[in-house]
Amino acid sequence: MAPESADLYAEVAMLRDRVEELNKSVSVLTRYSPLLSDVLNAIDADPLLAAVFLAVDGVRTQAEIVDYLKSRNVSQSSQPSVSRRLDRLCEDFDLVRVSTRTQRGKTYVHTDVARALKLDRTLKSGSAVPKPKKKP
Repeated sequence: MAPESADLYAEVAMLRDRVEELNKSVSVLTRYSPLLSDVLNAIDADPLLAAVFLAVDGVRTQAEIVDYLKSRNVSQSSQPSVSRRLDRLCEDFDLVRVSTRTQRGKTYVHTDVARALKLDRTLKSGSAVPKPKKKP
């Protein structure tokens, strides 16, 4: 290995360590910001927001999220309603983002902000999770 290569490798390794350290710092700061309470308040006011967030898995398209929510009897799970919630999760809270765009449609994933807030775990533990609508 040429001396330049060894130096370059060391520099890249140092930069990766620094980026990882910064990511951890941002995660801690995010976790203790008022954002989590704002998100939970929004979810309490609009339970479909939680259902849509939990349905995001990096594989499902928006249409598949609608079908998934309907199969679980989540109320208000129409295409326009889910679209508005996805926009809100993307734009207002930065909790999900588009990961791919294909002929099937856009697929969504959780962002680093959502992971820093541990929102998935919080919602799955039972707080603010929407209840399925009752069948007549």
